[in-house]
Amino acid sequence: MNFSSVEFLFYFLPAFLAVYFASGRHNAVLLLGSAVFYAWGELRNAWALVASLLGCYLCGLALQGSAGRPRARRLVLALGVVFQVLLLGAFKYLGFVIDSLAGVGIHVGLQRQDLPTLPVGISFFTFHAISYLVDCFRGNTSVERSLFRLANYLLLFPHLLAGPIVRYLSIRRQLVRRHWTVARLRFGLELLIIGLAQKLLLANHLGATVDAIYALDRGALSTSVAWLGAVGYAFQVYLDFSGYSHMALGLALLLGFSFPRNFNLPFRSLSVREFWRRWHISLSSWLRDYVYQPLGGSRRGASRTMINTVVVFTLCGLWHGAGWTFVLWGTYNGALIVLERLALAQVTARWPKSLQQGYAWLAFVVGVAMFRSQDMAQATDFYAAMAGLTGAADNAPVLARYLDGKTVTVLLLAGCSMLPLRDWIGGRHFVRPRFMVSRFVLLSVLLLLCAMTLAAGSHNPFLYFRF
Repeated sequence: MNFSSVEFLFYFLPAFLAVYFASGRHNAVLLLGSAVFYAWGELRNAWALVASLLGCYLCGLALQGSAGRPRARRLVLALGVVFQVLLLGAFKYLGFVIDSLAGVGIHVGLQRQDLPTLPVGISFFTFHAISYLVDCFRGNTSVERSLFRLANYLLLFPHLLAGPIVRYLSIRRQLVRRHWTVARLRFGLELLIIGLAQKLLLANHLGATVDAIYALDRGALSTSVAWLGAVGYAFQVYLDFSGYSHMALGLALLLGFSFPRNFNLPFRSLSVREFWRRWHISLSSWLRDYVYQPLGGSRRGASRTMINTVVVFTLCGLWHGAGWTFVLWGTYNGALIVLERLALAQVTARWPKSLQQGYAWLAFVVGVAMFRSQDMAQATDFYAAMAGLTGAADNAPVLARYLDGKTVTVLLLAGCSMLPLRDWIGGRHFVRPRFMVSRFVLLSVLLLLCAMTLAAGSHNPFLYFRF
């Protein structure tokens, strides 16, 4: 079950909210609702989530019991983190390892189809568990002795399947006492509708166009069509995940929680480094605090800083997917940031801001062309087509076949995320009372269009669910 489904929006959510508010927003109802939400389509692999929870809880208690013994605490933390990583690796990366070994002639007697299916959201609840354990070890938060409360943290359904990654420290007090007002409820509903519209009305249409382009053979890929596929996917993945994040933040507000912002207009960035401070903020900060800094961060000289940067971004790519295209996509972003640290940032800083913004956006577009590819062969073909190095056949589809009026409209609307429209669309002017009627009408129309889209059955799962 996902947030943009009929089952969630018209059955689960209304029923859950009715019981939740009738119970006085009781944590038992919250936990039960989260368990039902996850088990709705993932009952077969629910044991993996339970194992992660129990490992996290027991390791936390062991950390508390080993207070005053540094070596014992380090051992407990290492065992706890290794358990979580092995659980993630067994599901997500074992097939990748098997295929990679088979590619060099090493066969281990297992096939990818023999492996269990990947539990939805496993990367996110694993990262939540690791952040909790490390924060307990560092003393940033106290160990949670209540299994019930820790379960509510890990299973909280707004962030369970695709984030944002919420630190336990930022939500601990809210698990005990939550702040809820009519204004927060209204804002939560607005975020929910906006995110739903991003997903259903914009991202899904681009997804259909992108899927059609990536299904073409090499001989059918012209340069213009390949670039449309890359640009379309860049906007699709942004609208898809940004839409999910808006829905997650909105649902959290409905339940009385405050989640950290996960996107901050990334296409307004002036460099790749700034882009990653604005894109998937919770993941970027997680990698900084729990991988980059333990590796030494920028404290051990320029050479070590660059190595750490590439390592972290390579792991970031591997986190997104078990495939060489994801690994190289992460390395590509890390290498760009290293180049910016060396000299590129000094060069681009002299450019007009519009060119700096165009550079950061183009770097993302070029990268996600590989991110979207099924394998390295397709990525190579796509880049060759984008560079104009392969001649398309005479009967190859022309750009006009994919660039119809609706697609152009969606691309223009998506492109608004690159423009300085924030002050008068989502800023302080638009929240004045005189704009409330306009906001209500606009959101009502968006909700109606989303309902019509769902009724037509034209929706697909969120992209980040498979990560």
